[in-house]
Amino acid sequence: MGSGGTDDVGAGWSTARGAGDVALLSEEITAARVTALRHAVAAAARSAGLVGDGLEDFVLAVHELVTNVVRHGGGSGEVRLWQHHDLLTCQVSDNGPGLGEIAVALPSPGEVGHRGLWLAQQLTEGLMIDNSGQGTTASVTAQLRPRSTVHEEG
Repeated sequence: MGSGGTDDVGAGWSTARGAGDVALLSEEITAARVTALRHAVAAAARSAGLVGDGLEDFVLAVHELVTNVVRHGGGSGEVRLWQHHDLLTCQVSDNGPGLGEIAVALPSPGEVGHRGLWLAQQLTEGLMIDNSGQGTTASVTAQLRPRSTVHEEG
């Protein structure tokens, strides 16, 4: 990764995945930044080529994970977004108390809240949760459609 003097948002990432990864966003999560983060994730995902319902679903899934950090994960954390070929991944992490044993399932209709992880799973290509260390890290992915090229047929 790059070092001082670059504008590469991925410079210095300890979670770099591989040579084919393109870092798109790395931001701190706080309660005051939730809305700004939603807009930043939307803009970065759009620039990577995610559009339409896929974009809206992905941004909502990330928003649910970010708000979980604020509500349940100690109030602060980090969001990272990167692209690897045709896959877009967003990782949201906190240093909160962790989730313990958790089943990602739709709660009963009478239960208030507790739908964020289920929504994130339903709205994306996949949800992965790691709470093996301090805090929790949740990652969601979206499949990017190949950028279409216009072919004139005669």
